[in-house]
Amino acid sequence: MMEIVQIIDYDSMGADWLSIAVGCSPFADMLWFRIKNQPSELIYSEAKKLREALPQAKLVLSAREDIAALLGYYGVQIGSATIKEGIDESLAVGYSAHCISEIENNKAAYYMLSPIFHTVKEYEVKPLGAVDVSGLGKDVYALGGISPSNVSQLKGKGYKGVAGISFYREIQMLKEMVSRL
Repeated sequence: MMEIVQIIDYDSMGADWLSIAVGCSPFADMLWFRIKNQPSELIYSEAKKLREALPQAKLVLSAREDIAALLGYYGVQIGSATIKEGIDESLAVGYSAHCISEIENNKAAYYMLSPIFHTVKEYEVKPLGAVDVSGLGKDVYALGGISPSNVSQLKGKGYKGVAGISFYREIQMLKEMVSRL
């Protein structure tokens, strides 16, 4: 069965981010708190609110491994701009990749590969399509444009799961669908 990673995007979800996280938690296998370009104090206080609201949830924080470790998060999500040596070993490190070679050339506990399908952005997006990652021997989550109408295209392609920001709108239906893949 594929896993679901609900991305809790602080900027796009606005004041509702915490209630969305709490509502998604029963259906998501992992919650990735994506809060970037904010003062450290704000990141810490908001990440702490999430941990306190969901003490048993598998939580991941964008980029700030110091805060993630301090608050007992499962992991930290990094990318080419935030990769560094010496990340706290108590954290699972996730790497945001945009092509297969990034997965092959970077060491992480898991990878978010995007964009798989078309997604609306302020810039041009070139989807990778439902590429087969089964030969990589690594835990890869498909991200970008994933929905109940296209998730079945990922069946048999080697993905550990799917990740998305907008999942919360249809997360129960999506959970039922991925449980059959």
